[in-house]
Amino acid sequence: MIYPVYHIKYVAVVTLIASVLFFLASNKSTAQVSDPARRGEENTETVNLEECIKIAIENNLQIAAARKGLGTAEAERIKASLLLPSNPELQSSIGSRNAPAGRNTDYSVSLSQELQVYGQRQKRINVSNKKIERVGFEIADVERTVVAKIKTAFYDVLTAREILKLRENVDSIFKRLWDATMAKYNAGAISALELNSIKIGYGQARQQLLVAKNNYQKSLLNLKLLLGKPGDEVLNIEGTLYSRKLLISMEDILASAYRNRPDLKAIELEKERASQEISLRKVEIIPNPSVSGFFNKEEGDNDIVGGRVSIAIPIWDRKQSELKMAKTARDKAGINIKYKQLEIQKEVETAYRTLMAAKDGIAIYMDEIMPQVDESLSLNEISYQEGNTNFIEFLTMQKNFLETRAVYLNTLLDYNKAIINLETVSGEKLISND
Repeated sequence: MIYPVYHIKYVAVVTLIASVLFFLASNKSTAQVSDPARRGEENTETVNLEECIKIAIENNLQIAAARKGLGTAEAERIKASLLLPSNPELQSSIGSRNAPAGRNTDYSVSLSQELQVYGQRQKRINVSNKKIERVGFEIADVERTVVAKIKTAFYDVLTAREILKLRENVDSIFKRLWDATMAKYNAGAISALELNSIKIGYGQARQQLLVAKNNYQKSLLNLKLLLGKPGDEVLNIEGTLYSRKLLISMEDILASAYRNRPDLKAIELEKERASQEISLRKVEIIPNPSVSGFFNKEEGDNDIVGGRVSIAIPIWDRKQSELKMAKTARDKAGINIKYKQLEIQKEVETAYRTLMAAKDGIAIYMDEIMPQVDESLSLNEISYQEGNTNFIEFLTMQKNFLETRAVYLNTLLDYNKAIINLETVSGEKLISND
């Protein structure tokens, strides 16, 4: 059949346009596959680690609950700051009595007020202020643990995303190999054993890709939970794992922990609060006096105006129970301080040794292993394409190289988690969050 020239030109133009559109669509799909974290998230705001920490401080429910304790402590200070310890008391009475001229009606009115003496008000304020300071450090300690969880979850997401990219790359390589192997098998160039081997490897690659996708989604969901965000909200993160070596001294880290740990500060302030309470209870042994004024009206007689001062006699209740509880709280806090210091020392030493071991491990990968792996991946594929390596050798080497890279990513994650742990137990920032 012979087609006119204009028809051939028309078909050629249509074919060219279709090819261009297909090429653009393919590039877009490839870009989406290459970065799984950005699928469907082109219009979302990207957040880094520092921004995640700020979001958590604002929205985390654990921190929000801890902050409610500050309201209770502030309420106690409001009561302690009152000029008078109680409200005035108003009393009145009325009655009738027999008189020679008939029945007379008498009545009286009195107003009394308890007064604080011996500096009780200021001592109560001091006690409440120490409690507010203590609660503030307790909140800071909750924030410390939450921030550590945020950092860990953030780096989990980063690592899971990189491993997912790696698994996608492996899946793509096996897909190409499968297509090439099928062509060779159909041409009779390879055996059924080699065909089955690539089929098994391809299936394993797809299964590992599914696992990587699941791990990425789980880690992302955990981060959203810590940030106080709903699970269906789109979240895109940006950051890199820290890989440089740290030069730190355990003595400096331990000193920083003793100086900065908010849980230790909270116990120290509890001891100070208990000491202030002991001082308050001692002055409370002598009760506060009450001052009152009264007016009596007796019909037919003179009016009576006067006042009185009353004070309880501290015979039975001399604040023995309150003093005992305050002294016990002070002594208990003193013991807890020593115990917490020993606990901090153990935590710092353990975290420091873990970090040093992780640092040595990551140094081996960075200095000796990964440069060789990156180069060998390219050389191995070229060697196979040129026919210098058979399929089994290529598959084994390629898998080993890619698995080594996956192990490296997890080793790098362990190194960053070791840094986070040491920061958490020492209260000192070792690396920037940016």
